[in-house]
Amino acid sequence: MDQQYITKETLQDFGISLAGQDERTLLEHLNETLQERVGTEVATVLSDDKLKELVELQETAPEEQLGNWLMRNVPELQQIVEDEIGIIMGEINEHVDTINKTA
Repeated sequence: MDQQYITKETLQDFGISLAGQDERTLLEHLNETLQERVGTEVATVLSDDKLKELVELQETAPEEQLGNWLMRNVPELQQIVEDEIGIIMGEINEHVDTINKTA
């Protein structure tokens, strides 16, 4: 899941305006956090066998194949991603004034 779901535009929609390295660093952190949280949620909905299969694919399969497997085996994947983005952006929104002051 190397796709960037949280983008510069997402930050702007929440009133966060950073420039240069700070923005790239924040986006990298937010997308890594998203990936971890989605992974945790996906792990809770998979059977032990499917979880083992996923781990093996993560180690060997190309990104596209892994994405296709996830879409087939985790029908609620898009909803999980959207929910986690909402949670992360809610957390960021609580600190938007502090973030913008340090920018």
